[in-house]
Amino acid sequence: MSQDILHTINCPADVKKLSVQEIKELSAQCRQDIIATVSKNGGHLASNLGVVELTLALAKVFDFEEGRDRLIFDVGHQCYTWKLITGRREAFAGLRQENGISGFPKREESPYDFFNTGHSSTSISAALGYARADRIRQQSGRKNIALIGDGAMTGGMAFEALNDAGQRGDPILVILNDNEMSIDGNVGGLSRYLEDLRISNGYRHFKKAVKARMDRHPQKSAKLMRWLENIKGRARLVGRQSGAFFEELGFRYYGPVDGHDLDSLIRHLRACREREDPVLLHVLTCKGLGYRQAEDEPSKYHGVAPFLISKGVQPKSGGTSSFTQLAGRYLLEKAEADQRIVAISAAMTSGCGLSAFAQKLPERFFDVGISEQHAATLAAGLAAGGLRPVLALYSTFLQRAVDQVLHDICLQNLPVTILLDHAGLVSHDGETHQGIYDLALLGSLPNLELLAPADAADVEACLDYALSRNGPTVLRYPKDSAPEALPFIGQRSLFGLRKLREGKDLNILAYGATAEACLEAAEILLNSSYSSSVYSYISGKNIHLRDMIGEEFQSRPLILVTEGVRVQSPSLTLVDEYLHETPELRLKLIAVEDCLAPQGSRKELLERESLSAAGIARKVLDWLPEQLPESE
Repeated sequence: MSQDILHTINCPADVKKLSVQEIKELSAQCRQDIIATVSKNGGHLASNLGVVELTLALAKVFDFEEGRDRLIFDVGHQCYTWKLITGRREAFAGLRQENGISGFPKREESPYDFFNTGHSSTSISAALGYARADRIRQQSGRKNIALIGDGAMTGGMAFEALNDAGQRGDPILVILNDNEMSIDGNVGGLSRYLEDLRISNGYRHFKKAVKARMDRHPQKSAKLMRWLENIKGRARLVGRQSGAFFEELGFRYYGPVDGHDLDSLIRHLRACREREDPVLLHVLTCKGLGYRQAEDEPSKYHGVAPFLISKGVQPKSGGTSSFTQLAGRYLLEKAEADQRIVAISAAMTSGCGLSAFAQKLPERFFDVGISEQHAATLAAGLAAGGLRPVLALYSTFLQRAVDQVLHDICLQNLPVTILLDHAGLVSHDGETHQGIYDLALLGSLPNLELLAPADAADVEACLDYALSRNGPTVLRYPKDSAPEALPFIGQRSLFGLRKLREGKDLNILAYGATAEACLEAAEILLNSSYSSSVYSYISGKNIHLRDMIGEEFQSRPLILVTEGVRVQSPSLTLVDEYLHETPELRLKLIAVEDCLAPQGSRKELLERESLSAAGIARKVLDWLPEQLPESE
């Protein structure tokens, strides 16, 4: 490579100064940097490698300085090139690390990040909001751009925004990054010819001249104009059926265009920049371009852990199974024995452990795309139809379907099982992906049973219970390994308290997967001469403390540990009720204090929130001296 262009780029305006050939060289350098960084830190690889040229072409054509034009990424998992060219090149080595930069757009991180994202299908609505704010504030000349992938376009919110924008005629630009289609199969000779004609200066000037001439004779020309528009529309559809839907919504459609052909991209973007009506530019890209393994298996390289570039992502060997793996394995076993069981994913098949289910029982598996609301009501319909649907979602994405869980599942008391993966603190993706709100959101819903397995045996027992119950049930668990078997003393049940350790000074109640850390914390506390009883409970709703806790709980300090946000957690609600009748109870709740937990490893986040073994012990030791009489 002739020179290191990337290290001369500090803002998008620097890209505008480059020739097309220099931007091609810059594309290769950006890819090299992205692959090197993601291989060390983990992150979203395939999606970022696919939009390098598109991102740089946008910087070449538009003016993003001081927000004169604005680019809004949908989901935001394709913004790495943008970070590299917007003053964060040096910080890029700390991508997704504790105290480093986010893997998603963040307004507080850079003036070039115009909207925080992390979930899908929001970009068109946000761009439309910006455009209408500009109009009301009489700030003309700006272009608000939504960059959305074909996966995110499956979300209903995207179509709601398209419909709104098209009917009002707002001047936004929507770029549909389509990375599932073959460029050769969609960009044929006739299509390319018609597209080149439409974006040419000569055609646009001729069109304006004809319209101006005909405007002088409106009565004579109205019928002819309608006829010409009809002929033009039909001609467009002959060469390109894919744009018909968007044009019916009121958008001017351009494309498809090769998303890796810089010359063509720049010409199309310049044409789009000149329009003052809603425009959709259809761009075809290749996920993972520039790294062969990611090109061959883009789904596998969507979100990756650190890996060796020479070997690629390798399967994990040995070790304890994760809660996700256990849930997927047990579900498949039960589905093979029960024809009523079906599974639903919202574009997270692998992440929720359902790949084997999808492969072995394809006729009973439904991946609905990024459509959590639809997924929840689909599950309700399947249950009403006599089946036993299991809906697998990340905790953070269930937030998008709370209305459907309440109205369509819970109020009808339908037998839907929800596997709530990535609950609690989640590695590296930052506050938009933390699974800390589900307890607060779901805890008050009627008819819903909320279970949080503590070990591998609990996962199977909870799933058995959920699939046999005539009502909705949620299984909540973190993205973490599951203890094979906790050391229960006496009876082990799904409801009530299960003793794990005997002690005489204080009682620790561990909700769900916090049990293992609480046991380790008890060992640390013993070194400080505090003997702790540790109890596990996994039902977030059907636990009535005053019915289960004897005199020892009233006479000893009580610590509750839950990996959910502190405000309005079910644990706190239950304790408040108990405190009302037992004012002498000495209680400490350890939960997630920071709703805006930043990126970092799960281990780092647990320590930060005092939910690691050491953190729990530290919190208890800080609190205990004022609770225990000196005689104790």
